[in-house]
Amino acid sequence: MTDSSDAAERMPELTVDLGDDYVATLEINRPPNNFFSVGLIAQIADACDELAAGNRCRAIVLCSAGRVFCAGADFSAKSAIGVPGGTHLYDVAVRLFQQPIPIVAAVQGAAVGGGLGLAMAADFRVAAPEARFAANFALLGIHHGFALSVTLPAVVGQQTALDLLYTGRRVGGAEANAIGLADELSESGQARVQAHARAARIAASAPLAVRSIRATLRSDIAERARAAMARERAEQERLMQTSDWLEGQAAVSARRTANFTAS
Repeated sequence: MTDSSDAAERMPELTVDLGDDYVATLEINRPPNNFFSVGLIAQIADACDELAAGNRCRAIVLCSAGRVFCAGADFSAKSAIGVPGGTHLYDVAVRLFQQPIPIVAAVQGAAVGGGLGLAMAADFRVAAPEARFAANFALLGIHHGFALSVTLPAVVGQQTALDLLYTGRRVGGAEANAIGLADELSESGQARVQAHARAARIAASAPLAVRSIRATLRSDIAERARAAMARERAEQERLMQTSDWLEGQAAVSARRTANFTAS
């Protein structure tokens, strides 16, 4: 008899399925919260690189198993975003912005913190009504990251980006669609299906033309993301030395309002 927990441990963190319609589905499988790690982001980037090197993939759907799209980094793990002297999360994350193939993210549940950053790295986002987007960094006592300095204002505008980053408030699927955070609102439970349909429409166009158009419109995003993440990383590391960072983590863990002291 196979232990279910053992079976879960043997399941890959990322699966890749390339269909006959030239659409590849990349599914994250790190239940229940689908926290990312440096290794997982590297796997996603590696898969995108491999798909781009061939001629059978013209669009990608990025999705997750379970109820949560991605809860970002698990800060209870010491190596959540890298270890001193090793590869940092943002060293790898920049590769997602260098991809030549359009990516459609299917957000069926929470996309929180770095998980929001991952969703924003995609060209498009399809959200279910039950989706929840939150740039909750300030509620943790830390600076935002994953190039949200670049991607969020570009999609929702400067003022809305400031609101979301200052308050860390949650945005449901319908509001996300209304403010442009999501490009499409699916029916409940249908985010992946509709994301695949959108990706298939892209894949029906001439692939060389799509890559060329994407390069023109997003030619500078990788370097802008790299510069933004350098600034974001420095600020995150500075703020991680504060009492507010410790209080923010404790408050979230205890599900209570934080008592920040600006120290």
